[in-house]
Amino acid sequence: MKTFVAAACLAALGTSAPAQAPRPVLTYDSAARMRDGCLAFARENKLSVAIAVHDEAGRLLTFARMDEASTAVSDIASWKSRSAATYGYPSADTARWNVPTAPGIATAGGGLPVFTADGRPLGAIGVSGSPTESDIACAEAGIRAAGLRATRP
Repeated sequence: MKTFVAAACLAALGTSAPAQAPRPVLTYDSAARMRDGCLAFARENKLSVAIAVHDEAGRLLTFARMDEASTAVSDIASWKSRSAATYGYPSADTARWNVPTAPGIATAGGGLPVFTADGRPLGAIGVSGSPTESDIACAEAGIRAAGLRATRP
């Protein structure tokens, strides 16, 4: 019986799988740096925007709406961010896919996915309230402020 127990223990140890490397996640601190970098860009350029940052699973990490921004842009910024996080592409690209009925897909530019330096997805930032080019530039400024990237290498 002792031999059987010892053999069973050794067999269990021998069949264990190696641990998986943890996936990188977008932390609140990085999300806040993106938000604040975008806010600084907006102030410098006299823009009034709303900013939403979502993690890769589409969960809201942080949000800001400047005092002068319309209340409607809040939902739009979040929509753009969730779309970019879900699909892994800028919302300007998903707008060109011509599938407006796809679940949660944004059809306006201003949402950018966020990646690690080696190209692993972390989430996204969405900006709304100014012309599309300015929304995108604001999102890019936020991503730079966090030391992350908006494109895969």
